[in-house]
Amino acid sequence: MNGNKQLQKIVLAASLAAVSVVIDVFFKYVLNIQHFGVPFYAIPIIIGSIVLGPLYGVIMGFIGDGIGVMIAGEGYLPLYVIGPMIWGLMPGLLLHKKYSPLKLGWAIPLTYVLVSLSNTLAGVVYFGSEVTILYLYLRLSLIPFNSVIMFVIIKDVYRKLSPFTERYTLEPQKT
Repeated sequence: MNGNKQLQKIVLAASLAAVSVVIDVFFKYVLNIQHFGVPFYAIPIIIGSIVLGPLYGVIMGFIGDGIGVMIAGEGYLPLYVIGPMIWGLMPGLLLHKKYSPLKLGWAIPLTYVLVSLSNTLAGVVYFGSEVTILYLYLRLSLIPFNSVIMFVIIKDVYRKLSPFTERYTLEPQKT
């Protein structure tokens, strides 16, 4: 039974990582936002990390980013993978088995700031500081707006999925 539950967790994590890739590719190609990512790709990663825990979240972020970069055909800059991994880590650390909308409301902007700083550091390493710092100001100015959108979507999706996800978050009852 335990092996079956582990397999279900892996399948859920893989499915959410795939949804993350689809969202990322949609924004890059359909909306033509190539070099300035909007973080909506992180919504399935956040949901997965809340349901499955931070380890799964980090793995989903790593795999989702790697596949997204391959599909996009861009060169792989490894420091940029830290951002998606933070999206998987922080919500899982803060909300796994202790979810509440209030905690979600401050976990998203906190994680968003950490990801923005991580991406800025990667940009400074790869491209220099002048333009990268300007991107930081733009990213920081978008945090309130994007955080509200992400909060509403994640809260609603989590609520609708809660009967399904309880099997992953509840501790087994001792009889």
